[in-house]
Amino acid sequence: MMMYGRRGRNDMAGRRIHRLETNAELLCFLTLSEIFAFRTTGAWLQSDHLVESTRIWLRRHDHHADWRRRIELSRMATDLAQQLVKAGDIARGQPDASWFFIRDMQINFASPRVIVVYARCVAALSRDISGGAA
Repeated sequence: MMMYGRRGRNDMAGRRIHRLETNAELLCFLTLSEIFAFRTTGAWLQSDHLVESTRIWLRRHDHHADWRRRIELSRMATDLAQQLVKAGDIARGQPDASWFFIRDMQINFASPRVIVVYARCVAALSRDISGGAA
Protein backbone atom coordinates (compact mmCIF):
# COMPACT_ATOMS: atom_id res chain seq x y z
CA MET A 1 0.00 0.00 0.00
CA MET A 2 1.39 3.37 -1.01
CA MET A 3 1.27 6.02 1.65
CA TYR A 4 1.36 9.70 0.91
CA GLY A 5 2.63 12.07 3.49
CA ARG A 6 1.25 15.53 3.72
CA ARG A 7 3.85 16.77 1.29
CA GLY A 8 3.07 14.01 -1.25
CA ARG A 9 -0.58 15.02 -1.50
CA ASN A 10 0.30 18.70 -1.61
CA ASP A 11 2.82 18.04 -4.38
CA MET A 12 0.22 16.13 -6.39
CA ALA A 13 -2.39 18.85 -5.87
CA GLY A 14 0.18 21.50 -6.76
CA ARG A 15 1.04 19.69 -9.99
CA ARG A 16 -2.65 19.39 -10.90
CA ILE A 17 -3.17 23.10 -10.27
CA HIS A 18 -0.04 23.99 -12.27
CA ARG A 19 -1.21 21.74 -15.13
CA LEU A 20 -4.68 23.38 -15.07
CA GLU A 21 -3.13 26.86 -15.07
CA THR A 22 -0.76 25.97 -17.91
CA ASN A 23 -3.53 24.40 -19.99
CA ALA A 24 -5.82 27.35 -19.27
CA GLU A 25 -3.18 29.84 -20.38
CA LEU A 26 -2.50 27.88 -23.58
CA LEU A 27 -6.23 27.53 -24.24
CA CYS A 28 -6.67 31.26 -23.63
CA PHE A 29 -3.81 32.07 -26.03
CA LEU A 30 -5.33 29.87 -28.74
CA THR A 31 -8.84 31.24 -28.16
CA LEU A 32 -7.61 34.83 -28.33
CA SER A 33 -5.61 33.97 -31.46
CA GLU A 34 -8.76 32.58 -33.07
CA ILE A 35 -10.77 35.69 -32.17
CA PHE A 36 -7.94 37.95 -33.33
CA ALA A 37 -7.79 36.15 -36.69
CA PHE A 38 -11.55 36.35 -37.11
CA ARG A 39 -11.72 40.03 -36.17
CA THR A 40 -8.84 41.00 -38.46
CA THR A 41 -9.39 38.72 -41.48
CA GLY A 42 -12.98 37.55 -41.21
CA ALA A 43 -11.86 33.91 -41.11
CA TRP A 44 -10.97 31.48 -38.35
CA LEU A 45 -7.46 30.07 -38.13
CA GLN A 46 -6.65 27.07 -40.28
CA SER A 47 -5.64 23.87 -38.49
CA ASP A 48 -1.98 24.22 -39.44
CA HIS A 49 -1.92 27.73 -37.98
CA LEU A 50 -3.38 26.44 -34.70
CA VAL A 51 -0.79 23.66 -34.62
CA GLU A 52 2.03 26.14 -35.19
CA SER A 53 0.62 28.60 -32.63
CA THR A 54 0.48 25.79 -30.08
CA ARG A 55 4.08 24.77 -30.79
CA ILE A 56 5.28 28.36 -30.51
CA TRP A 57 3.48 28.92 -27.20
CA LEU A 58 4.75 25.65 -25.71
CA ARG A 59 8.33 26.34 -26.80
CA ARG A 60 8.22 29.94 -25.59
CA HIS A 61 6.98 28.82 -22.16
CA ASP A 62 9.15 25.69 -21.97
CA HIS A 63 6.13 23.40 -21.59
CA HIS A 64 5.24 20.13 -23.21
CA ALA A 65 1.93 18.54 -24.15
CA ASP A 66 1.26 15.32 -26.01
CA TRP A 67 -0.29 15.58 -29.45
CA ARG A 68 -3.72 14.44 -28.27
CA ARG A 69 -3.88 17.21 -25.67
CA ARG A 70 -2.71 19.80 -28.21
CA ILE A 71 -5.46 18.75 -30.63
CA GLU A 72 -8.04 18.77 -27.85
CA LEU A 73 -7.04 22.27 -26.73
CA SER A 74 -7.09 23.53 -30.33
CA ARG A 75 -10.62 22.22 -30.79
CA MET A 76 -11.72 23.72 -27.49
CA ALA A 77 -10.20 27.07 -28.49
CA THR A 78 -12.08 27.11 -31.78
CA ASP A 79 -15.36 26.27 -30.05
CA LEU A 80 -14.84 28.86 -27.31
CA ALA A 81 -13.84 31.59 -29.76
CA GLN A 82 -16.89 30.96 -31.92
CA GLN A 83 -19.17 30.97 -28.87
CA LEU A 84 -17.69 34.21 -27.56
CA VAL A 85 -17.89 35.98 -30.91
CA LYS A 86 -21.43 34.73 -31.56
CA ALA A 87 -22.58 35.87 -28.13
CA GLY A 88 -20.88 39.24 -28.61
CA ASP A 89 -19.13 38.78 -25.26
CA ILE A 90 -15.71 39.81 -26.50
CA ALA A 91 -15.67 41.93 -29.60
CA ARG A 92 -18.62 44.21 -28.92
CA GLY A 93 -17.58 47.80 -29.54
CA GLN A 94 -14.01 46.86 -30.43
CA PRO A 95 -12.97 47.54 -34.01
CA ASP A 96 -9.89 45.41 -33.57
CA ALA A 97 -8.58 42.85 -31.14
CA SER A 98 -5.08 44.22 -30.62
CA TRP A 99 -5.79 44.63 -26.89
CA PHE A 100 -5.60 40.80 -26.49
CA PHE A 101 -1.83 40.73 -26.58
CA ILE A 102 1.16 42.74 -25.46
CA ARG A 103 4.71 42.52 -26.83
CA ASP A 104 5.79 39.24 -28.39
CA MET A 105 2.21 37.94 -28.48
CA GLN A 106 2.04 37.58 -24.70
CA ILE A 107 -1.49 37.51 -23.28
CA ASN A 108 -2.58 40.91 -21.96
CA PHE A 109 -3.87 39.84 -18.54
CA ALA A 110 -4.39 43.52 -17.66
CA SER A 111 -7.41 43.58 -19.99
CA PRO A 112 -10.74 42.79 -18.29
CA ARG A 113 -11.97 41.18 -21.52
CA VAL A 114 -8.96 38.87 -21.59
CA ILE A 115 -9.76 37.88 -18.01
CA VAL A 116 -13.27 36.94 -19.18
CA VAL A 117 -11.76 34.67 -21.84
CA TYR A 118 -9.31 33.16 -19.34
CA ALA A 119 -12.15 32.46 -16.89
CA ARG A 120 -14.13 30.73 -19.64
CA CYS A 121 -11.05 28.63 -20.44
CA VAL A 122 -10.62 27.58 -16.81
CA ALA A 123 -14.33 26.71 -16.63
CA ALA A 124 -14.13 24.66 -19.84
CA LEU A 125 -11.07 22.78 -18.61
CA SER A 126 -12.67 22.19 -15.21
CA ARG A 127 -15.70 20.65 -16.93
CA ASP A 128 -13.35 18.60 -19.09
CA ILE A 129 -11.51 17.30 -16.02
CA SER A 130 -14.67 16.53 -14.06
CA GLY A 131 -16.03 14.74 -17.12
CA GLY A 132 -13.06 12.37 -16.94
CA ALA A 133 -11.36 13.49 -20.14
CA ALA A 134 -8.22 14.89 -18.53
